[in-house]
Amino acid sequence: MFFPTKESVPLVGAVEVRGLAVFYGTMLFSVFIILLLGFMVKYRRAYWLISGYNTMSKGKQKNVDVVGLSKFVGNLCFLIALIFLAATIFFTLNKEVLGGLALFLTAPLSIYAVIKAQSYDGNTKNPDGTMKARSKWMVFVLSGILILVFVGAGVFMYYGAQPSQFIVTDEYLEIKGLYGERIPFKDISDLTLLGSLPKITFKNNGSSLGSVKKGNFKMEGVGNVKLFVDTSKPPFIAIDKNGQSIFLNCEGEEETKELFQ
Repeated sequence: MFFPTKESVPLVGAVEVRGLAVFYGTMLFSVFIILLLGFMVKYRRAYWLISGYNTMSKGKQKNVDVVGLSKFVGNLCFLIALIFLAATIFFTLNKEVLGGLALFLTAPLSIYAVIKAQSYDGNTKNPDGTMKARSKWMVFVLSGILILVFVGAGVFMYYGAQPSQFIVTDEYLEIKGLYGERIPFKDISDLTLLGSLPKITFKNNGSSLGSVKKGNFKMEGVGNVKLFVDTSKPPFIAIDKNGQSIFLNCEGEEETKELFQ
């Protein structure tokens, strides 16, 4: 199960290559589109691309410093594109933590953008130059939503980095935490202790924070697998559960061997 015949490897590899191509192609296409938007808004006066401004009435648009706003939005697009490009490079180099941190920079940047954009909109200001109460409330709500989203992402990353917990009963092995599941012993057809793992080639739906991998991945020569491992701490337990490959390990070598027994 864990090491298929040579005849099956090329097909698995082709699927993995296509998956990687889709991921990196999507990231690079996003960088291109964001750069194009920034260029059009800042240098080609495509003000109709600016969200919020394009839905205003003609009267309200006259109260907006659209030239200043377009420069700000254009520069913001260039910066976001640079962050996406840096994240793509880090992921390509298997530096998942650095890639995640690069993307996380969009959190404070998004909040800053919401607040800064108001300074170009005269419709949000009172005659004395102070911001209207309604505009303050909208900025507060939008910033709050962004903060909640990114705090949620941070909590997800924190729990993803925590070691998996295992509970063994007479009938099943239960994996606690993120992506955890219960594995009845009657469903296990093969159990192996490995000194090393096959190469991880793609993350389908999982958490990858440095050497800690949890969730659904693809492995070279194996295909779809479920991981609960710290790749820097061998050995690893390989489980065949009704044809599904699951790999796991504990924080220490002796703990993993004890769990295997």
